[in-house]
Amino acid sequence: MDINVIFVASLPIVYMLHDFEEIIGMKPWVKLNEMHLYSRFPKIASKLVPHLQSTSTEGFALCVAILFMLIGVITISALFTDFYKLWMGIFMVFSIHIVVHFIQWIVFRRYIPAIITSLLCIPYCIFGIMYINRIFSLGDIFAYTILVLVVSIILLYVGHRYIAKLI
Repeated sequence: MDINVIFVASLPIVYMLHDFEEIIGMKPWVKLNEMHLYSRFPKIASKLVPHLQSTSTEGFALCVAILFMLIGVITISALFTDFYKLWMGIFMVFSIHIVVHFIQWIVFRRYIPAIITSLLCIPYCIFGIMYINRIFSLGDIFAYTILVLVVSIILLYVGHRYIAKLI
């Protein structure tokens, strides 16, 4: 398989640079935008704001670190074993994550923590999706993206529900 090693190896770095913006900006952003969230999105805000307020920056960073370790292990494994399908699934889920931030930004109509680095990630994601579409079958792309998406949702749920509250 003709895989670009630099492209593959850069995913953990791109992920962390993106999530640094979220880690650093989340608490101040919630404090600054709390009233706006409640006025524009009362149902969502009634659950989201208390959760974000009760989650420490350290707890949030721990959740990010767990995902970073997963991305790192899968990236290193892919590079050493030449099995890139699981890595491709993680890349696709990361790209979906970037799109979700764009949707949040458009709906919220204000800065959200992560939009600046999301904008910077767009060329990487576009290149990656075009590259992946040439190498993998649509069936593999779909199957591994769904697999990684399900695992990520479970990890995020457990992380935000339990781990982030420990700190």
